[in-house]
Amino acid sequence: MSASLSLANALFDEDLATPEFRCGEIEGRWRKVASNWPHVIMAVSAPKRPRSPAEYGFRFECTGYRQIAVSAQPWDIEGNKSLPPERWPTGPVMLSAIFRPEWKNGACLYLPCDRMSIEGHDNWRTLYPNRLWKPERGIICYLEQIYELFHQSDYSGIRSA
Repeated sequence: MSASLSLANALFDEDLATPEFRCGEIEGRWRKVASNWPHVIMAVSAPKRPRSPAEYGFRFECTGYRQIAVSAQPWDIEGNKSLPPERWPTGPVMLSAIFRPEWKNGACLYLPCDRMSIEGHDNWRTLYPNRLWKPERGIICYLEQIYELFHQSDYSGIRSA
């Protein structure tokens, strides 16, 4: 592993040891599933909905961590592959705008904190400053946004439910 990959991985592991991350784990908001650096699979809990999972997996691409934003792709934890579009979370307004399988071929979420989605959206820096990647907060910045999206009234479960 190169020195830059090693440093990024060490910073990520440091963030997983913070009280903020650990509290999220203990409270059941999120958990680390697996890691094959620079990819890390995390699960984020979702409210109970008919025929929908209790949590969704995300595969984070973490090259350049913390200084470079991560990118998250919905992930099938059991199958260890990208989540099929019909199993993506949705909702009538906000979630369907963020969880868009057609956006960049399902490789990321349509969020300002996502490395791939911020490209070409310079206006997001002024429109959504609270949604941007914050290196000092690291992965928690992204996990909190996903968790909050699932735990608002717009979340209705999976697309095909």
